[in-house]
Amino acid sequence: MSYERYAAQAGFQSGGLSREAVDRLIAGMMIVTLLFNAVLAVINARVMPVTTGEVIAAELTIFFFSTLLLVLTLGPHDRPWLVLMLSFVGLGLIISLFRDELAAKNIRDVLSIPVFLMLGLRYSRNPVSLFLKLHILIVIFAVLEVSNPDLFSDIFDVRSYYINSRNYASDDFWNSDSSLFISATRPGERFFSFIDIHRVSSIFLEPVSLGNYVCVIVILLISFWPVISLSMRGWLIVSTAFLLIACDGRFATVTTLLLLAMVPIASKLPSRSAVFYLPGVVIFGAIGTHFFHPDPSLDNFGGRVAKTLALVRNLNFSDVIGMAEWGRISRNLDSGLTYLIVTQTLLGACLVWLFTTLVASDRVPDLARQVRIRRATHAVALFIGLNLLVSYSLFSIKSAAFLWFLYGAAIKPEPEDDLAFV
Repeated sequence: MSYERYAAQAGFQSGGLSREAVDRLIAGMMIVTLLFNAVLAVINARVMPVTTGEVIAAELTIFFFSTLLLVLTLGPHDRPWLVLMLSFVGLGLIISLFRDELAAKNIRDVLSIPVFLMLGLRYSRNPVSLFLKLHILIVIFAVLEVSNPDLFSDIFDVRSYYINSRNYASDDFWNSDSSLFISATRPGERFFSFIDIHRVSSIFLEPVSLGNYVCVIVILLISFWPVISLSMRGWLIVSTAFLLIACDGRFATVTTLLLLAMVPIASKLPSRSAVFYLPGVVIFGAIGTHFFHPDPSLDNFGGRVAKTLALVRNLNFSDVIGMAEWGRISRNLDSGLTYLIVTQTLLGACLVWLFTTLVASDRVPDLARQVRIRRATHAVALFIGLNLLVSYSLFSIKSAAFLWFLYGAAIKPEPEDDLAFV
């Protein structure tokens, strides 16, 4: 049975494409988005070195075909997200004009928000079914990495791939004997110290993105719980717990616990009250650093929060209008909040937050849809607020694509014919 998105006409056509064709193209695009980085790593390890140019070309290809599909299937529900997309492009071009150089990366960093969200809005089938397919792939490669890390390293040679394609240096990798990502073998004990393995990355190739993916699956479970069968609930819970422990995600663990604790409240609060999450997270972070004095130089949750707040205090006028020097931008890479401000301007950062929390409306006649929209909006807002305090990983297509696609699928403005999951 289908999870309907469009009006229930059997002969629906848009841009010459049927609903079924649109769904298949969207599913294919999400699979490509999941796999492209790993495929490039295999090419780098087995065929020829892959440079930054090839990675950028792959991402631009995904954006191009996704945008083309959006253009062919435009509808009234797209208007606010088209405004956001055009705002990002406009701000990026204005910044480029005053910098006298094209700030292409700045634009690319945030385009994933409206692009993948609108893909989610269009997807007429049950998104849980698509995520289950992606999830199986991710679990398979995680199991491979745990059970045979040498084979995993031989297939992907992650260290070489990131040196060639991301401008890392050999000295950046703490463990010269490992071909895994830098943070896969970070110094010190694991957060989950009861098992003795490296931090697993699966097909994402680096642990932080796998941790972010775990949070996305938690949001999926929270939002679509009533329409997931009992057996699938069990599979997703057990397998996601495995991924969480395997990637040793400190941030993912804290965020998961907070997301689960939030569910009873989020089900009752209006969706638009989620606008207060980011200010609230920043305020609680400031209170925590005031009383506990975490060292901003330490690479832990408290240290990252302290560093973010220090960077916020150091922002100047040039930073908030998007004219920061590139050196200052690079110093904000450990803080998603200030990175968002210095690359998108303060106005752009506000647009991201306000559109994310205020566009979705829970004023719908169906109670089940209302609860889903509320839970999804609150969960996404909480995740983003926490993530912006400790990392800019949210702007990576590996993390962003699945979050925004899921959010779009959860906040559909039109009523569905059926939410049954088979």
